[in-house]
Amino acid sequence: MKKFSLLILLICISFSAFAQKQRLLAQSQYDYKKFHFGMALDFGYYNLVNVYSDSFLEHSDILAIETDSDFGLGVSFILPDLRLNKRLNFRHLLTVKTIQRNVKYTFNPEYDGPSEVVKNVESWFVESAFHLKYRADRINNTRVFVFFGPSFGVDMASEKDVLDENIFKLNRTNLALEAGAGCDFYFEFFKFAPQIKYSYGLTNLIVQDGTIFTSPLEGFYTRGLQFSLTFE
Repeated sequence: MKKFSLLILLICISFSAFAQKQRLLAQSQYDYKKFHFGMALDFGYYNLVNVYSDSFLEHSDILAIETDSDFGLGVSFILPDLRLNKRLNFRHLLTVKTIQRNVKYTFNPEYDGPSEVVKNVESWFVESAFHLKYRADRINNTRVFVFFGPSFGVDMASEKDVLDENIFKLNRTNLALEAGAGCDFYFEFFKFAPQIKYSYGLTNLIVQDGTIFTSPLEGFYTRGLQFSLTFE
């Protein structure tokens, strides 16, 4: 995760240094448009945070439950980005992304079964996010920005209603708060904006099916760190 963040920082510094050398303003009227559209390629690490139930210690068969973050890919569409004033923009993003996360259960050596079980959780999310974007002053062909807002997602691969104890189930819908920062780089025919975003899930995704895999838990919540390459 640290290497991932460092790579993002180096990319932003490199583009910023390039933009600072350019004195000829590219697309000087771009920021005065009432609205515009765009798309982004998304790369990120996504995880599930588990919350133990009060009765977890009573489940002597399970020693620990761990979740591993995994790499995910997605595509986002800006539909659209609206200019509110000199500093503020409001944008709607529609995102499709695939995520796979792993939940590892470690059992007591005296348990009549395997010592370790790993449940793979694969999701295909369609998300609709609404961000308020605050922009700093433009310096030559560079402009820094920050943003925040809610995101509503639907897991199209959810098997919540499937009656199979071997399937690890999660709820279909998720609400999250997102915050991030990035930098606009203006070129002759388009604007390029690398950005980093953190997502904090608010919805409890666990499906209590009465199995040993869900009874020790009170909830699962999403977390994610995402890097996007945006073209507008």
